[in-house]
Amino acid sequence: MLNTVIIPHKTRVFVSVPSSFIGKKVEVSFALKDDTDKPKPTKRLSDMFRGVFSKEDAESFNKHTQTMRNEWSNI
Repeated sequence: MLNTVIIPHKTRVFVSVPSSFIGKKVEVSFALKDDTDKPKPTKRLSDMFRGVFSKEDAESFNKHTQTMRNEWSNI
């Protein structure tokens, strides 16, 4: 089975087939590919974790992070 996507520039399209297809029934289909096939953009990391921590936990984590960064600055 062979699949390919093309963008025709005229109303005629010529198809080459492998020699093993000669003399056999070959199904040819045309389907319109919309732009909806594009992958959806991934969520931002901040959106994925929004609301995971309570406000108190977030403040505690932020203070701890600031302390750790200050320790690295003092080295």
